[in-house]
Amino acid sequence: MYKLILFLALFPCMLKVCGQPLPDSTKAKYSIAKNDREKGMCLIDYFKHQPLNDTATKTNILLLKSWFQKQEDATGINYTDLGLAQILEKNGDFPGSLKLLFSVLPQFEEQKDSFGIQTTYQLIAGTYMSSKDYLNAAEFAKKEIAIVQPGNDQALLSRCYNGIACVYGEGNMPDSGMVYAQKAVKMDGELKNYQQLAVSTSTLGENYIAAGEYDIALPFLRRTASYYKQYGAPRPYLDAYLKNDFAQLFLATKIYDSSNDYARQALMISVPADVKDQSMRSYEYLYKSFDETNQQDSLNKYFRLAMLTKDSLLSLEKVKSIQALTFQEQLRQQEADAEKIKAAEQRKLNIQYALIALSIIMFITAFLVFSRTHVANEKIISFFAILGLLVVFEFVNLLLHPWVSSITNDSPVLMLLALVLIASLLIPMHHRLEHWIKEKMIEKNKAIRLAAAKKTIEKLEKK
Repeated sequence: MYKLILFLALFPCMLKVCGQPLPDSTKAKYSIAKNDREKGMCLIDYFKHQPLNDTATKTNILLLKSWFQKQEDATGINYTDLGLAQILEKNGDFPGSLKLLFSVLPQFEEQKDSFGIQTTYQLIAGTYMSSKDYLNAAEFAKKEIAIVQPGNDQALLSRCYNGIACVYGEGNMPDSGMVYAQKAVKMDGELKNYQQLAVSTSTLGENYIAAGEYDIALPFLRRTASYYKQYGAPRPYLDAYLKNDFAQLFLATKIYDSSNDYARQALMISVPADVKDQSMRSYEYLYKSFDETNQQDSLNKYFRLAMLTKDSLLSLEKVKSIQALTFQEQLRQQEADAEKIKAAEQRKLNIQYALIALSIIMFITAFLVFSRTHVANEKIISFFAILGLLVVFEFVNLLLHPWVSSITNDSPVLMLLALVLIASLLIPMHHRLEHWIKEKMIEKNKAIRLAAAKKTIEKLEKK
């Protein structure tokens, strides 16, 4: 009975919390945001501080999306979908994450929300990287550069360069990765952004590891460890990443005790945080190290753990789903590019039509003014009258042609019949107008010539 009374007392408070899932501080920032970019930055900052592998976080973000839907807030819904995509990616559901990201990307493009587009590109690149699809990861990471560069945000641009370098380093393409990593290290050093410099320095070291230049890589990794010790790792995930880099380097240089030590330190961070990709790296370095030292029991243990983790991350079914989603997005991008080209061509065509129409109006105006104010030869008036009518009727025919083409579906027989029908309407009108203009203009010009002649005779008589 006591429990029931307590539940009934707390139930309204629970409803209130569920009805308004955003903390008051975040809600206040969101409510005073001036545009979609500021709203998006407010929500992304909120998501960064949430444990994405926690069940309560998933429930809260779903409630948040429902709340935005009730408010009919499209911006809030779109950015909440980015938070949900991160949860799916962290839990190894790469196809689900990509599907959600590819569905929200066109909406950011339609709203011309550059921050939303850039953030979506970043998350798509991260999802591809987690699924070991490094070429697509690099492609979307590079797309961020075009969005970020016009804003001249050097810190953000440095992070973009580091992201590309990280993709190339993991994908064993160090020649490309070093170029971007060196740019990031240089920019972070100039900005004196030591936390970010720690990350870009480790990325440069990873690319040297990928190139097999271990003597050069080791000082960079040690410098990153020093920065982390002094300033703290930006995220615990990055500390596990760095320790696995040390394990990889020492394994390659056959210092197996150090490799095992660093791999176990990485596991102490990645397993509780459920960071599967780093756990898989640690297991792989451990079983390879035990294989080299002929420790069969330990080898079997860590090999089995590595394969189980790998299967949970990269099953064949997931790979096929990712490939299908990638193909769908490529088709969408191609269609979008084709639409842009078509729209540009249509604008160009409309401008030409407008210029032709303006030229015709100016020609007719000039012809009428000239024929009414100047003495001219009848043949000249007749020629320009016919020319003007021809231009007008051909322009009408030009405007009608696309319409006729769409209606007849470019059927030659139907096109011919439609054009004959249009001609049967235009030709009689053309002849009547031609006759009327010629007669009127010539009569008017004759009157002008007669008036001019009378004036000349009057002047002569006065003399």
